[in-house]
Amino acid sequence: MKSANDINLLIFLYRTKKTLTFAGATVTPLSRTLLLLLLAPVLCGHSEQPSAFPEPVGENLLRLEGIEPISGIHYLKLILLLRSPETPANASPEMLPRFTMECREQAGKRSLHWLLRFDGSPDFSFQPPVVPTTEHPFPLKNPSIDLKMRFEGYTRSQEFKRQWEELPTGELYYRNFGFNSHNLDDPRYFLQWLSSLPNLRIGYAKSAANQAKELVFPTQPLLDQLKKTAFCQP
Repeated sequence: MKSANDINLLIFLYRTKKTLTFAGATVTPLSRTLLLLLLAPVLCGHSEQPSAFPEPVGENLLRLEGIEPISGIHYLKLILLLRSPETPANASPEMLPRFTMECREQAGKRSLHWLLRFDGSPDFSFQPPVVPTTEHPFPLKNPSIDLKMRFEGYTRSQEFKRQWEELPTGELYYRNFGFNSHNLDDPRYFLQWLSSLPNLRIGYAKSAANQAKELVFPTQPLLDQLKKTAFCQP
């Protein structure tokens, strides 16, 4: 993405319901989607190019917003970095474990998604959902893995075991309720737990020697940012 102004232009074109004039031509609501698809590769670059680095919005808290040109999904990622007492003082954000709350809007429908990395990575890019295409009508599903979660604060919750998807980037994605998920609830259900017990303890349900240990994310700054972000409201 070349600049914040480019992002704002794409978002405006995607969400506006008015008839516009662009480059001397009338752009109706019906044609704005086509215009968006034509402009997005120019303003954003090819979808496989590295994404812009997220901007800091607080201590150990990053934000990345954009529109994915193929699916048309408008996304906003709020990324909480985890610095433990053992973390070197000069460790850069891409070296740190992270927990992400990702807000999406597609065709007027909003949703909330969770992502997790036990290790660091320089790739903060948005990962669109895999959908069937003419060339690949039955795309391969990403592997699933079970994680256990517990919410802690003045007390601690019961343990929840939920199914996550391992993305090609190595990031873990909470499988929202649906056909390909065993989960009966989506991340918004767990916000009520976090509002009272804001420390998220998370780890593999069946740990192995080569897997990371449990991590504890203090999510209060992330929750505060989520609450004041209008785009992230249902």
